[in-house]
Amino acid sequence: MKLIDRYIYAVTEHLPEDSREDVGSELRGNIEDMLPEHPTENDIRDVLLKLGNPKVLADGYSDRKRYLIGPGLYDNYFSVLKLVISIVSLVFIFLTFLDGAFTASMDGRFNLMSFGFFINLLVVSIQGVLEGVLQGFLWVTLVFVLIERSGVSEGKIPFVKKKWSPDDLTEVPVSKKRKISRIETVFSMFCSVFFIALLYFKADLIGLYTKESNGIILVSPLFVRERLQLYITIILLLAIIQLSIFIWKFISMKWTFPLAIANAVNNFALSVFVCVILSDNSLFNLELISKIADITKTSLTANISIWFSRSIWITLVIFIAISIFDSVMGFIKCKK
Repeated sequence: MKLIDRYIYAVTEHLPEDSREDVGSELRGNIEDMLPEHPTENDIRDVLLKLGNPKVLADGYSDRKRYLIGPGLYDNYFSVLKLVISIVSLVFIFLTFLDGAFTASMDGRFNLMSFGFFINLLVVSIQGVLEGVLQGFLWVTLVFVLIERSGVSEGKIPFVKKKWSPDDLTEVPVSKKRKISRIETVFSMFCSVFFIALLYFKADLIGLYTKESNGIILVSPLFVRERLQLYITIILLLAIIQLSIFIWKFISMKWTFPLAIANAVNNFALSVFVCVILSDNSLFNLELISKIADITKTSLTANISIWFSRSIWITLVIFIAISIFDSVMGFIKCKK
């Protein structure tokens, strides 16, 4: 009977909450009517195979027809959309404030406490937030359409189609060790959006700062903007993939083997990309090294250069170690 419970759960989880209990009771009665008096597990499996894929059966029970994003995913879509829009708005407001504050300090056009500074900051913030919200809406919708069409929401490997069988049913309830914390997912999503927005819109803010009489001044940016632009397309592509993984985790709330594979592949792609960009010496502003030497009053810029190179490789090693750990833990948790 455990297999029947898993099947009913797989059907009703795609339905609105107010109809799940009634549909579950009706479906259980139908299954029992189809079974012989003393059913074996093979008998149950044969009946479930006749009923077919739980997602398809759920569509038959639902009064709503298939839309761009189906009813089984709509609630999650709306939740993620609100979450992403909130994150994007906060990130753009914060980045705009930082950019405005440092720009005002460097060129002296506005006093940080002046009315003109805040009006300028408000206008730029609204423009940035609107652009970010439109981008967030576009990419979240696109990701959910792909999830709807790929079978990810059913725990399958994306776009790999195979005949459904009772072996595809998940356990009910899910082990706590397999659960994915939504707080952790939201925090990771925020950090990812912040870092990508910083690289894409305000890369010049990443650099060396000093405190002067008129405020904190940017001495030298870390990256050469022209060189960084060559990687922007790849950065955005990886960001979309990363967002897709986060949304998958947010919807699933549990580790599955397909999710663990996708997470490991994503970590591998990120690690390779980080290796490539950190190995590109043309990406980093050489003026930064001489500025550090001037500030620290070090005569040998070669020493600063060696220190800078070592810092990059230490960062790379730490990133790869974290990626490997995260990938391995995904496979371990999906088996618990």
